[in-house]
Amino acid sequence: MKKHSEQELLNGCLAQKPEMQRALYQQFARTMLGICLRYLKDTMEAEDVLQTGFMKVYDKLHTFRGGSLEGWMKRIFVRESIDQFRRNKRSVFLFSEEPEAAGAPDLDDITSQMAAEEIVQLIQGLPEGCRLVFNLFAVEGYNHKEIAEMLGISEGTSKSQYFRSKELLKERIFARENG
Repeated sequence: MKKHSEQELLNGCLAQKPEMQRALYQQFARTMLGICLRYLKDTMEAEDVLQTGFMKVYDKLHTFRGGSLEGWMKRIFVRESIDQFRRNKRSVFLFSEEPEAAGAPDLDDITSQMAAEEIVQLIQGLPEGCRLVFNLFAVEGYNHKEIAEMLGISEGTSKSQYFRSKELLKERIFARENG
C-alpha cells in the first residue's frame, strides 16, 4: 500500500476519487479504531463508530481548514465515540465531590516504565466514566470544563472521575508488580 501525503489524500477525496477515499481509510483506519476502542469497550460497536466516523469525515472534508488532517479526523472520531457512548449508556459517573490531593507517586512516573499495550489494557479496564474522562483529559488534552460540556456532567464530576481513574490505575499497576 502506497502511503500518500495528507494533501494528496485531501485533494483526492475532495475530488471524490474512490481510490483516494479508500487510501484515506486504509492509511488511518487502524489509528481511528484505536481511538474508538479507548472510549467503547465493545469491538463491534467501535467498528460501527469507525464506519460512521469515516462517513462523517468524507461528508465534512470540505470544512477542513488546514493544519493536521489526522488531528482533525481524530477529533471527529472522539466526538463520534462519545456520542455513541451517550446514546447507549446510562450515567456512569458516580463521584461528584472534588478530589483530594494525594501523596502517592505521579502516574506518569509509574507508567513511564510500562509497555504501551499494558497501559492500554489498564485504561480499558477502568469503569466507563473514569475511562472516558481519563482519555479525554490525559490522552486528548481536553480541559475539565470542555469534558463536562461534552459528557453532560459537572466540572467537579469530571475532576473527580479523573482523580479516581488515576488512583485505580495506580492500584492496578501496584497489584501487577506485586502480585
